Amino acid sequence: MKQHDSKVEAENLESRELLPIGEVSLLTGVNAVTLRAWQRRFGLVIPARTPKGHRLYTPENIQQIHEINAWLAKGVAISKVKPLLMSSALATEAYSMALQEGDLWQEQITALNSALFELEQQKLHQILDEALGLYPFQLVKQKLLLAWMAQLPALLEPRLDAELLLVWLESELTSRIGGRASFAGQASLAQIGIVCLPSVQGQKTAEQHAGYSNMTHSSISNSSISSSSMTNRLYSLVLRLELAELRVSVINLGVLDTTSLGLINNRLKVDALLLVPEANHPPSKIFELQSVLEQMPLSCYLIGPFAPTITTLSAFMAPDLAEWVSQVSAAKEQQKKQLRKQKNAAEAEQGGQADER
Repeated sequence: MKQHDSKVEAENLESRELLPIGEVSLLTGVNAVTLRAWQRRFGLVIPARTPKGHRLYTPENIQQIHEINAWLAKGVAISKVKPLLMSSALATEAYSMALQEGDLWQEQITALNSALFELEQQKLHQILDEALGLYPFQLVKQKLLLAWMAQLPALLEPRLDAELLLVWLESELTSRIGGRASFAGQASLAQIGIVCLPSVQGQKTAEQHAGYSNMTHSSISNSSISSSSMTNRLYSLVLRLELAELRVSVINLGVLDTTSLGLINNRLKVDALLLVPEANHPPSKIFELQSVLEQMPLSCYLIGPFAPTITTLSAFMAPDLAEWVSQVSAAKEQQKKQLRKQKNAAEAEQGGQADER
């Protein structure tokens, strides 16, 4: 009887439009770990199950995920979302109560600042684990990571320990990026190189430091980190976290000037280069960069806080990374299929020739 029930259940599941958790993640931008956490901790988005226990999501489940994402984008904590999925009248009341409890993201930014200034490793990772485990990455990126990074330069610049704090944060987030970049045993979908393009002022930094060796420790500390350089260092960390989330392997090429880009050419096996420019590029340098980019044999895209300021190079602005990765992955899969098809055809032809002999 039990076997008969399982068979009927399987047939019912197959007759509906159900999607596995991986496809739902691609459709909604909510990764599988987060979907499982929503179900386990908050009773949200309860999927159907196959006889073997695999999650299958209905169209109603997917619609609910979109609704949850909409509430999260308004600043509602995931723990407060469930009442908002009720009737409109009750949802309005629950939303009002949720907003009275304060700004979720600003509270987390304040906590991250505290962890950074006190060099509290466990606290820093606990906050990030909670955010990245319960919320879609793009929401965490916009509401928490980029918002936090935007505030940090003004907070760090006056401090004598600014470089120490930056290096510590880079070390902590880099170790985190390495962990997420393992893709849980899955193959990477694309390979990208990241290059930071210095401003003219940035290229002179080493010479200036050599000439200012008699400056006080305070002056050196504050002059060694320009605001734009700090902004880009912080942004690059968020970018690498995002690429790890998208299952993209990254080669971090550090700071390279425009002329060095041409030396890469076909020597580096990547699908694209992401270029993170600093501020203050004179017209001559922009013209030089444009000339190099037009001759590069691989795709190069400008990205980062200062990329939109180089309006003459708008044709090289980075596309949506998630869509780009999806397109690259699909193209690679199609290429693999084509190669397999050609290989099978060649083997069949060789077999036919052997038979004739």
